[in-house]
Amino acid sequence: MPELNPQAEYADTSGVLAALFSSLLDKEPWSAFLDRLRHEAQASYATLILTPRTAEQPGMILTPGADPSVGADYASRLFTIDPFTGLPEGQVASFREFVSEEALQRNPAFRDFMSSLEVLGVDIDLPDRLQLRLRLTRAVHEPPFAREDIERLQQLVPHVRIALQLFERLSSVETEQQIYAGAVAQMAIGVVILNREGKAMRLNSQASAILAKSDGISLRNDTVMFENADLGRQLRARLADTQNTEPLTLRIDRPSGAGDLLLVISRAPGPDHVAAGVGPAAVLFLTDPTDTPPIAAEALRDLLGLTPGEAEVAARLADGLSLAEVADRLGISPNTVRAHLRSIFGKTGVKRQSQLIQLVHHSLPGLVHSVS
Repeated sequence: MPELNPQAEYADTSGVLAALFSSLLDKEPWSAFLDRLRHEAQASYATLILTPRTAEQPGMILTPGADPSVGADYASRLFTIDPFTGLPEGQVASFREFVSEEALQRNPAFRDFMSSLEVLGVDIDLPDRLQLRLRLTRAVHEPPFAREDIERLQQLVPHVRIALQLFERLSSVETEQQIYAGAVAQMAIGVVILNREGKAMRLNSQASAILAKSDGISLRNDTVMFENADLGRQLRARLADTQNTEPLTLRIDRPSGAGDLLLVISRAPGPDHVAAGVGPAAVLFLTDPTDTPPIAAEALRDLLGLTPGEAEVAARLADGLSLAEVADRLGISPNTVRAHLRSIFGKTGVKRQSQLIQLVHHSLPGLVHSVS
């Protein structure tokens, strides 16, 4: 490939690059970048096709400002027969130079589709994972693409490659978050993420429902508040103690008389420099025993190797009952409950009741009975 002119760039390359990376966080990723690129390249359209390498349909096809039916027609009818593929990786090419007239004659459907268009394109690969195809389009009655247009687009390729890698990482993280959120939702656990100042940064629907009742715990001006002032002091102390990584389990008495809420306070995983700023510092896990399906003791017995009696004790503790309440529920003495608990500790390797509760809940959702 001929050496590029290092001075070849768009009039506002910095603006194009800013749009490229900032658009990755937009509700419609890439769109703002494509619109900015189209303007700088004086093209009719800028199109991005993102797809797994072996797919027969594009995973994403985006052309801001274009008739959506055109993209849908391309995806359903022309994607698999597009001759403008297999470009030298990372090198900008012209459709008219890359695809011969003979090849177009053998592909009348695509020849008709391209009859009024001039196209520049570049393919960027993440080996064995994704391919990004970037296309600039002009109508045939507009000035044809020149060597300078190829050079300007070529200068963006390293930046687009980095953006693609970031986009893949962001998409993977988002998918993982959705998986975890779905699992937590099945457990009926409320989750509140707090920053160092104790302000709620994010909470799930289960936490919103619990806090909205203002029954022992509530959210005021994004701050978690307790009816019991001592619980508030314990939460603030745990937020201030950056060295303590042990979860703290608390019971929240509800003035309504409903069963106590179970609250577990854990340090948010992540780099210290994030938590020290305005990033996540702690995670609150809220469980309402009245809304939570009971733990399946038989499944817990098989999973942890417990006797039927031990499994019932562990399950009911994980449901949020106290030792006395477990004894009353199972019709056994408190001393028997304590004996079961000591045996459970020996078999599971945990040393405290709070750790046992976490162990059980971390084994969900397979241990929850369905309730009608």
